[in-house]
Amino acid sequence: MAKKQLPQYQCKSCGDSFVRWAGKCPTCGEWNQIEEVTNTSSGRFDSPVSGKPKDRKYTDPKSIGSVVSDVHTRTYTGFSELDLVLGGGIVPGSLVLVGGEPGVGKSTLVLEIAKNIAEEGKVLYISGEESASQIGLRAKRMGVTSENILLSSEVYAENISQMISDLHPKVVFIDSIQTILKESLVNQAGTITQLRESSQIFLETAKRTSVPIFLIGHITKEGQIAGPKVLEHLVDTVLYFEGDRFNYYRILRAVKNRFGAVGDTAIFEMVSGGLKQVLDRHRLFISPESEERSGSVLSSVMEGSRAISVEVQALVTKSSYGQARRMAEGLDNRRVILLSAVLEKYLGFPLSESDIFSNLAGGLSIDEPSLDLAIAASIASSFKDKPVSREMGFLGEVGLSGEVRSVGQISLRLKELAGIGISKVYIPQGNFKEVDGLFPSLELTPVKHLQELGF
Repeated sequence: MAKKQLPQYQCKSCGDSFVRWAGKCPTCGEWNQIEEVTNTSSGRFDSPVSGKPKDRKYTDPKSIGSVVSDVHTRTYTGFSELDLVLGGGIVPGSLVLVGGEPGVGKSTLVLEIAKNIAEEGKVLYISGEESASQIGLRAKRMGVTSENILLSSEVYAENISQMISDLHPKVVFIDSIQTILKESLVNQAGTITQLRESSQIFLETAKRTSVPIFLIGHITKEGQIAGPKVLEHLVDTVLYFEGDRFNYYRILRAVKNRFGAVGDTAIFEMVSGGLKQVLDRHRLFISPESEERSGSVLSSVMEGSRAISVEVQALVTKSSYGQARRMAEGLDNRRVILLSAVLEKYLGFPLSESDIFSNLAGGLSIDEPSLDLAIAASIASSFKDKPVSREMGFLGEVGLSGEVRSVGQISLRLKELAGIGISKVYIPQGNFKEVDGLFPSLELTPVKHLQELGF
């Protein structure tokens, strides 16, 4: 007599299997996602998520010398800044993930790229969120009329893969990955299992056909791409499209790139006809006024392989509440608290009785220790109501005892500051020998401690 098989249950969200039903999944914590699934004729549970691997003939291994010498021709996006972020253009067969908050302009960005690439060949645009007529309205506003841009509302990953193999376009855009389904799975679109399996299909398709594929991903409430670790380790490049709905500027930042530098940024301006890249970025994050103001100092930060000039602002006022406040916009609030404590101990400023508000002008967000000296100088300038010359810059990391530590890539930072008209820069003593005599137009003042700033 055959042994009776026990029922099997599986979570549609995370794909884990269980021997009994439950209202809440113990693995992912989702409610009402566990359903009963059937067993195979052999009596074993056949998971739709991880089926039996197919027998495949392995490909012949190549020597590393022949692989390195195999140079691919990159596809240019039409935006020089974006090409730099990608490491020189779009690599054939690459899988690129573009993430951003709703409404920041992800779909507008990829449509702009599609418009430029369509001049050289076919572009396939898969939209699981918008209909063809909705995309057509945006395309009309942006002046996109190319016959080489092919639209599709297909949502099944297997069908999209076959479509790519048949059409063999220059680039494929999938907007968004959270709407794509693998037909053999019972999970809903957007779940971790669907994201993982669908992305794996597109990865294999991109490598097999040498067609680059862009995946558009949504940002969760925590500020990460939905299913971040599931997607980020699969793709070749991860780009974050950042911006404020009250600001016209958008920043595209590379947080992972197998074909270029990590951290490079491209800046775009949202206009009525779409997105326009910003080429003159030297004074983008600096106030145009040349008058000297207390609490405002200039510095330079590294964004990938390039340096950017920034303006650090601080406002120190007498506290009207029982406990003094520390608020930062665009900067790490913890660094502001730490530096205010260092200033109070070693320079004797009674900052515990004052509110401190710190800001990075232009809406840029930077968490870099090299801004410590600039932050400390801006706080001291505002507290003393002593303006700092607009021809003066500050570079350096500040330790807990007030010492000024060396920073990396000092030459690129100084070159950027010299390019915007800075004539005097306070730098760490440890960096002085490295750049002494390299910049004749700059007066470099090495400092070992905050007390040497003269506030």
